[in-house]
Amino acid sequence: MGYGKAHLEERLRRVLAEEIQALEDPRLFLLAVEEARLSPDGALLSVYVEAFGDERGALEALARAEGRLVAAIKRRVRLKRLPRLEFLPWRAEPS
Repeated sequence: MGYGKAHLEERLRRVLAEEIQALEDPRLFLLAVEEARLSPDGALLSVYVEAFGDERGALEALARAEGRLVAAIKRRVRLKRLPRLEFLPWRAEPS
């Protein structure tokens, strides 16, 4: 992975972390965005999150907020194509 892709993934991770924190959903209260991985074609962003409460509820809340989160990415990060978001539970080493 080149520096450019790693930098972009980290920027996307930070933007999503800030935007998720701003959501007013109690299921997302104790949630950390651990990593974001962009697919080679840029069509999918896999977002690994760690929920310290109800993991299933947090993933459902994130799926419902996908449109708002993609809109935030559009506002804050310059991309040729907006990715679809996929929220996955964080494990020690995501594959």
